[in-house]
Amino acid sequence: MTDKQKQLAWGLAGAAVLILLPLAVIALRRWGLVEDPGHDLPGRVYGVAAGLIIAAYGNIAPRKLVRYDPGSPRPARRQAAIRFSGRVFVLAGLANAAIWATITPIDTAALLSMVPLVLALLLVFHRCARLRTERA
Repeated sequence: MTDKQKQLAWGLAGAAVLILLPLAVIALRRWGLVEDPGHDLPGRVYGVAAGLIIAAYGNIAPRKLVRYDPGSPRPARRQAAIRFSGRVFVLAGLANAAIWATITPIDTAALLSMVPLVLALLLVFHRCARLRTERA
């Protein structure tokens, strides 16, 4: 199996998890095995799963080797930026999952779950911009 095929398989597995988990919760609720008075459990399960998948991808990204580019002035800086962004997205994904699991009104959870992701993006953009200005 080539690297591209492995990436595709992992992507399809993540998509399958995001689709099948809420459907399983709905089926369990209809069979009376799960009590869901607010009827928001499938959405919460989806939110937690999405946060965990973001954390998993953040964990995988730094492990991918970056090709050596002789034209690049500092390939170590590039790898350090990738490691930093991986750490940030692991933390953001875990925070996102925790918010979906703990915040009671689902509308509030949906709004607050975006905060760690937006902060992660801003941190990564800031780090990349700082590295660019230091290089110039």
